[in-house]
Amino acid sequence: MDSTNKEENCQRGLKRHQVTDVVEVYDRAAQQYIGRLVNIHSEGMMLMGDQLLSIEKIYQLDLILAQPLDGIDKIQLAIDCFWVREAGDGSPHWAGCRIIDASDEALLMVDKLVNMWTE
Repeated sequence: MDSTNKEENCQRGLKRHQVTDVVEVYDRAAQQYIGRLVNIHSEGMMLMGDQLLSIEKIYQLDLILAQPLDGIDKIQLAIDCFWVREAGDGSPHWAGCRIIDASDEALLMVDKLVNMWTE
C-alpha cells in the first residue's frame, strides 16, 4: 500500500539526520526483523527493509546499535507508521514513522545519536 497523501499531510518540523552507522530495527512484539534505520530526529524516523509496515499501526521497536553508545546497545521505543512506499521489484520498502512513546533514557539516546551523526 502506498500512501503519498498521508506523507504529504505530515509536516516535518525537524531536520532529519542521516544515519552513519548500522542500526538494525526489530519489532519487539512480533519478534521480527524489520530493517534498518535510515534517518532520525527526536520525533520520528524513516526505516528501510524487506518487512512492509502497516500504515496507522503502532509498533514497539528495538533499535540495535552496531557500536554501543555510553554502554547501551539497544533503544526501545514505540512508533506510529504514517506512510509506506512499497517496492514491487524486490527492493526494500520505506516507512515514515513518528515516535509516540519512549522513556527519557531512550529519548536521550536518540539525541546523542543525532548529535554524534551531525558532528
